[in-house]
Amino acid sequence: MKSGFWFFVFLLLVSALIGSAVGEIISVLVGQQSAFYQFFSTAAAPSFGPAEFDLILTRITFGIKINLNLMALVGMIVATICYLRAS
Repeated sequence: MKSGFWFFVFLLLVSALIGSAVGEIISVLVGQQSAFYQFFSTAAAPSFGPAEFDLILTRITFGIKINLNLMALVGMIVATICYLRAS
């Protein structure tokens, strides 16, 4: 099964979202007093924006921010391995 580039990008985004959610859930479950809290709750947050476009009648603002924690990275690695094995 040969999938395209956009399917791979979509797979990476979905796996990063699921991994981030799992990391946030784990950080909530272990609590702030645990030694693992900072390990699971620390995230890199690359962002773009806000970019503002003033079109006289309306003003449009675009921006994106992605929080990537350790579990998001693990999810992306697992998704890449599964993708490469399937193709």
